[in-house]
Amino acid sequence: MWDRWSVEFYDFLKPPPSLGEGMLGGFGDLHDRAARNGAQHGTPVLVTVSGFADPGVNLFFRVSPMKGRGARTWKRYAYTLVVWLNFLQVFGKGWREATARDVEAFKDWRLTDVRNDDRIKAASFDTDRAALNTFYTWAFGKYGVQNPVSGVALASNSGGRSGHGVGPGGERRDGLRPAGSRGRQVKWMLRAPFEQWRDIGLRGYGFDGLRRTGWSGPNEDRDAVFVDGCGPDGQRLG
Repeated sequence: MWDRWSVEFYDFLKPPPSLGEGMLGGFGDLHDRAARNGAQHGTPVLVTVSGFADPGVNLFFRVSPMKGRGARTWKRYAYTLVVWLNFLQVFGKGWREATARDVEAFKDWRLTDVRNDDRIKAASFDTDRAALNTFYTWAFGKYGVQNPVSGVALASNSGGRSGHGVGPGGERRDGLRPAGSRGRQVKWMLRAPFEQWRDIGLRGYGFDGLRRTGWSGPNEDRDAVFVDGCGPDGQRLG
């Protein structure tokens, strides 16, 4: 059995364990020490069963671009990295030696391999892809480690994979993104143009602020209340 990876999370709301008076006592308060090293409440710590912790991996969650992310993103990305590290370890590899072929094999195992009882859907793997790409983009800048995720995209976009690098409209598509996943195109409006859109589109007003002649909107109050409840970013507020 290999030395499996797992993840723990800093909980600054609980008192830290006592280190006693021995050799470890010189480390002082664990929470203070962790905070000085960039950890926050909820920051992940990836460790193996034997207790090994890779400082290169764990530093990722303590510095930009991850330090400002929310606890939910930390958790999701941490679990992705744990699965990825365990996947590589089966083949005797560390994260620094990973190649584009390893990433493609990981995608197949996560999505379609019948030997994997914990297969996931395309949308979930899209998050895995984003997590690995974010991690390796950072690792390239920090350690010079090549990003195997971008290697998959380049191989697919070269046309050497039966045209899978080209989308239905002729645009280049990320070769690692599953076909069943949806691209994230989040859009929002400032309050002033949002209210103008609401009044013109739903309440019959013109750009001059006056009602259009012959306007008949039997459901305008209901529709206006609904979009006001969504807000400019399209998310329900209540």
